[in-house]
Amino acid sequence: MVIFQRNELSRNRLLYILAIVLAVSTLVTVLTEYGRSSQTAQAAYILLGIAAVGVLALSVIQLYSIPKRSHALIIQRDQEMIVATNAIHEGFKLRFLRDVLSENVFSLSDEDRAKWKMLEADGYYASLLVRNIRKVLLVRLCTMAFDDVYIVDNTNRWEHYDCSNTAEPSFHKREMPPIRAWNQTQS
Repeated sequence: MVIFQRNELSRNRLLYILAIVLAVSTLVTVLTEYGRSSQTAQAAYILLGIAAVGVLALSVIQLYSIPKRSHALIIQRDQEMIVATNAIHEGFKLRFLRDVLSENVFSLSDEDRAKWKMLEADGYYASLLVRNIRKVLLVRLCTMAFDDVYIVDNTNRWEHYDCSNTAEPSFHKREMPPIRAWNQTQS
């Protein structure tokens, strides 16, 4: 598996869009010029058209397969924090956190799973329970692995670190992710 840096993903996305534009313009040129050209030029236009259709198909597939932004939601409760994420298909990120924080990672109890089950409607899955670790360390590790990191404490104060351009954001915004079920989890 190849893991791209965040800025390389945006560069690749731009290249795929430019390839689509070039392929469409090539197909338009082939369709308009095909009838007025000689037989040898028509054969060249057919090959050019086939190549343009191939580039178009591959670029659309590549654009579709670019990974979506991954979010980590850190819910702080006294000395323990729950990490919920929308990137369950990227298990290597969770394994990274588990390996670094090894002795401080615990299994979620059935009660905790039931309590945070409501987040699954919004695409977040409670994954890790971390105890006796400093918030700063957990936030730093999550900003290295995820595109967006949201933190909420006991007083329902939110922090959002946008890590899509750099793994070291220097400031945070006071906003929460689009979670409809959050008010239901407050008890």
